[in-house]
Amino acid sequence: MPPLSPTIPPRSRPPSDPRPATRLYSGAGHPVEPGKALGRGGEGAIHEIAGRPGFVAKVYHQPIDADKALKLEGMARQAHPGLLEVAAWPVDVLRASPSGPVRGFIMPRVNGYQEIHSLYGPSHRKRAFPQADWSFLVHAARNLASAFETIHARGHVIGDVNPGNVVVSAQALVKLIDCDSFQIDTGGRLFLCDVGVPQFTAPELQDRPFRGLRRTADHDVFGLALLCFHLLFMGRHPFAGRYLGKGDMPIERAIKEHRFAFGQHAAAWLMEPPPHTLPLTVLPRPIADLFERAFVPLTPAQKRPTPREWLAALERLGSELRSCGRNAMHKYPGQLSACPWCALEQASRTTFFAPAQRAPVPHPVAEHPDFDLDQAWSRILAVPPPGAEAMPRTAAPAVTSTPLPDSLQQIQRVNLIKAAAIIGAVLAAILIRPRLSWLWLPLAAAVSSLFWDRSVHREHQRRRLALFNARRERLELQAAWQKHASEQPFAARLYNLQILRDRHRNLSADFLRDLQRLETARRRIQLQTFLENHFIDAARIPGIRTTDRMALESYGIETAADITSEAIRGVPGFGQRLGRQRAAALLAWRQTLERQFRYDPQQGTTPAAIADLRRQYLQQRLQIEQELMAGPAELATIKTDILKQRAQINIALIRQAVQEAQARADLRVFHLGLGALW
Repeated sequence: MPPLSPTIPPRSRPPSDPRPATRLYSGAGHPVEPGKALGRGGEGAIHEIAGRPGFVAKVYHQPIDADKALKLEGMARQAHPGLLEVAAWPVDVLRASPSGPVRGFIMPRVNGYQEIHSLYGPSHRKRAFPQADWSFLVHAARNLASAFETIHARGHVIGDVNPGNVVVSAQALVKLIDCDSFQIDTGGRLFLCDVGVPQFTAPELQDRPFRGLRRTADHDVFGLALLCFHLLFMGRHPFAGRYLGKGDMPIERAIKEHRFAFGQHAAAWLMEPPPHTLPLTVLPRPIADLFERAFVPLTPAQKRPTPREWLAALERLGSELRSCGRNAMHKYPGQLSACPWCALEQASRTTFFAPAQRAPVPHPVAEHPDFDLDQAWSRILAVPPPGAEAMPRTAAPAVTSTPLPDSLQQIQRVNLIKAAAIIGAVLAAILIRPRLSWLWLPLAAAVSSLFWDRSVHREHQRRRLALFNARRERLELQAAWQKHASEQPFAARLYNLQILRDRHRNLSADFLRDLQRLETARRRIQLQTFLENHFIDAARIPGIRTTDRMALESYGIETAADITSEAIRGVPGFGQRLGRQRAAALLAWRQTLERQFRYDPQQGTTPAAIADLRRQYLQQRLQIEQELMAGPAELATIKTDILKQRAQINIALIRQAVQEAQARADLRVFHLGLGALW
């Protein structure tokens, strides 16, 4: 059963009794009149309070024990404006009589907030937060870290960190609910949190019973990192990756074994992220390092990132975001050279952020008022091409070789004399002792290495390197000519402009064709819309557990429209024998919904779909017209650059030819060694 929200009734159990509850009394003995029931959960019901519109009453179904009553009284005494700003914190207890047992408590009313999963799941967000972009999610994560810091600063621990206990407003403000389950330190006594969700529990607490478990702020910040990851990565769970080993890898086991599927060491843990997800490398290094520290094994001296560290890093990330030039809803870190959301949406065919609604365009292909296609193309053809011209061949000039210095010439003569002496000695030794010929040759090589002066060899290598560099420069100049000085850049741009001209001529026909496709696909569109309104987390599907829902959400499967055999085949927990049963249950649920669907032939294509199609074609036409009108100036610039490059490369070729001829001549002096010996 999901935790109870103070404002929104749980989807699975709407309030069944709207009648006011029995009169109750505050801690000071004043009467309190509970009004209409706003929500009902497994533990209690939420009621309005007559005469106190800013507060609500939580009334338990069953009497609570003495420890729970003492905990609520202690929380009410510690109510602080800072706590009330970030949490639905108890401000007073409710008794059955002025001095009777505690039956509930009073807390601030939380209006205009939605559960946090409605924000980070793309399908949920399209309905609950249609105008939210990634900067909104970053800001919500920042406010979430601030709420955790406020709780910890007062000496308390949340304990049961999970998405059901966090709600978000339309301004990205965050509040924590179900505060009566927190671990509370009243100064004289510590009241523990006896509940939890394994999928959001720290590795060291996995497989341990929650009742009687003492938790720390370090356990809380593991859940904080999980929620921040969900916000920044569109509902993905950091441990719900693809397991490359044998069998299934449940999320709880992956957490216990630190198998962070998005981390830099994921491959070593036989994990990889789900397909079509934002890579961790997209985030600035400080944020990525915080996730690594939160999820990988740490030494006893290390701690997970604190809420203050998350707060500072997320504030900086929010200030450094930039907008995509193609889609204003796409915000991404400023250090990236390209928008990652464009690539992800193209690869996954999923819209992560709903584009802002615009007024319908009156005509699908309205032109520039002064644009004429034939005239624009005539102006483009009026630009004369630079002409085909091969790279000129530069004749090698006559140069004089640079002789060796006198000192090196003397060393060269001495080396030759030494070589002649050693060769003579070896030949004599072979004639005297032919059986030891195997010894004389290596001995001669060893003697040569001891007496040979390598100064001439180093000079030879230096001149060889100069010749190599000159030849390499010639190859680089040839490549530069082909890329910048040939007619190819001009011809390529002219060809692209011709393609744009042909596309412009066909835009009207293409628009009518796509509009006809919209009309003929009405049934499919109606069915898709129907299925998108049925969420998996709000449905009762046999065999589908909480961990299964999280795994599905991590693979972008939120609604019945997302369920296909191919999509769920790669989700962890849906591939083995029991997994196939769960997959069959999901497919059967979708098929049941499809049978309930009723096609309305009178319902035409939605105006929003037609307006969106018109807007796409208008943007295409305007972009093409702008490029065609700028074509003549662009071609003239390309031609000027080509002629400029030709002149510069010609000068460089002359200089290179002189350098290569000189280097070749300088190297030939070493071929005169025998003459110098004579």
